[in-house]
Amino acid sequence: MGRVAVAVIVSLWVIPITLMVNHIVPEPYMDEIFHIPQAQQYCRGNFRSWDPMITTPPGLYYLSLAHVALFPSMLWLRSSSSFSDLCSTAILRSSNGALTIICAMLLFEMLVHLRPDLDERKATLYTVVLALYPLHWFFSFLYYTDVASLTVVLSMYLACLKKHYHFSSLVKKPV
Repeated sequence: MGRVAVAVIVSLWVIPITLMVNHIVPEPYMDEIFHIPQAQQYCRGNFRSWDPMITTPPGLYYLSLAHVALFPSMLWLRSSSSFSDLCSTAILRSSNGALTIICAMLLFEMLVHLRPDLDERKATLYTVVLALYPLHWFFSFLYYTDVASLTVVLSMYLACLKKHYHFSSLVKKPV
């Protein structure tokens, strides 16, 4: 057990549920009608475009660009599609799935740091339970700013806990 187990366990529910959501709701849902077209503008290199209905900074869109550009499972798609074609609703939603897994690993690291007496198995189980927190869980499968915000806040907090203050001060809320 440990951080790898956390990543695997969270992946075991994030991946199939994301696929199911994409199958049942293939078109943008609720606030995704604003965020997905905005991210797709960024994928086309149009960084001057901005939807006035969006009230958050563009951090999620930059993280999504990195996800599309760097995520290893996307490599097979690159040969057959342009970069902007890779910014479909399903692929943009998968960036939140990846961030959900990162959040869980950050939670595990914080739990182990704050409770050093806790054995790794219990820490793993507690982390999985926390990763299933309803508000976080719901937004893990959609393209909303919540998961990216939580990831940045958790990484900043973990850096503070580990006394990496300079790194923590560099991490700003991107979304």
